[in-house]
Parts: sequence; C-alpha cells; structure tokens
Amino acid sequence: MAFFRRNNNEVADPEPSEPTMDSTVAGRAKKDRPTPTRKEAEALRRQRLHRQLTKKEARAENARAARTDRMRAMQARDATPEKALMRDYVDSRFNIGEFLLPSLVVILALTFLNSVLPALTFISTILMYLFILLVMFDGFLMWRGFKKVLAERQPRAQTKGLLFYGMNRAIQIRRFRVPPPRIKRGESF
Repeated sequence: MAFFRRNNNEVADPEPSEPTMDSTVAGRAKKDRPTPTRKEAEALRRQRLHRQLTKKEARAENARAARTDRMRAMQARDATPEKALMRDYVDSRFNIGEFLLPSLVVILALTFLNSVLPALTFISTILMYLFILLVMFDGFLMWRGFKKVLAERQPRAQTKGLLFYGMNRAIQIRRFRVPPPRIKRGESF
C-alpha cells in the first residue's frame, strides 16, 4: 500500500522542457502540479459551496435574499385580476387619503405647540379627526364605485379582502405605491 501514498518530502523528477512525442500524439500534455489529495479536494469543494463571508457580506446576502423572497411573495399576492383591477381603479382616481400621512405629520407638529397656543392644539386635533372621517367617506365612495366596475368586468370575482387592499393603496402616497401605478390620474383603465 505504500505504493499509493505520496510523500511530500521527496523531490519530484525534473520534467522535460519539450513535450514528448507520446504526449502530443495522445493529445494530453503533462500537468504542472501534483494531483490534490482527497482531503484537499474535499476542502476546496466545501469552500466553494460554503463560502466564508464576513459579517457585512453575510448581512448583505441575507438582505438580498429576503428582498427577493418578499418581492416574489408580493407578486404572487398581487397577481390576481381582481387586485390588478383594484390597483388600476385606485390609481385612476383622485384620493384624499394620499394626503393623510403628510397632514398627520403637520398636525403632530402643531400639537407640540401646546404650551404656546393651547387653542391651536385643540383645533388641530379636531381637524385631524375630521380629515380621517373625510378619508373614510372617500374610501366608502371608492368601494361603491369599484364594486360596480368589478360586477361589470368580472361578475364572478370574489370581493374578499379587496376593500382593505384598496384602502391601503388609497392612503399611500402615489410615488411610494408598490407595485407602482401603471396608469395616470384620470385615465381610463
């Protein structure tokens, strides 16, 4: 069995500088390195399969994988024709809900002036509740109009979950909607 063992301490025979006739005829040239041991080959294979990443690289890799999984799940969720119709319906109309988040930020800033003008805080709170009621009324009108459009275009479609989906899209700022709007305001869909 000693015949198959390789002794790294031995000096290799010098190789000829010119390829011999036998090697060119066979189409193979001599290799310039020794064959790796099984242990070395398995270590190289493991290293290729399980790369050693730094913490920063591992975090970036995990974030990238999570993002692709999220996008795949969102595309599967949003792929139904009813939701596509809802998105187009919401994107084609003017929604008061788009201004809900920016107005709530302004109203919150006004409530910090409580020590200076207490009446301003009271008025801004009343305005906030009125604006939320106005957004809810706009959502009611949106839902009523959408149900008519859905009954015309897809009479057997389920409406389960579409009200929440439409309201969620209506209160988002148009620029930040996902998936992005395909049509402009006022366009037919």
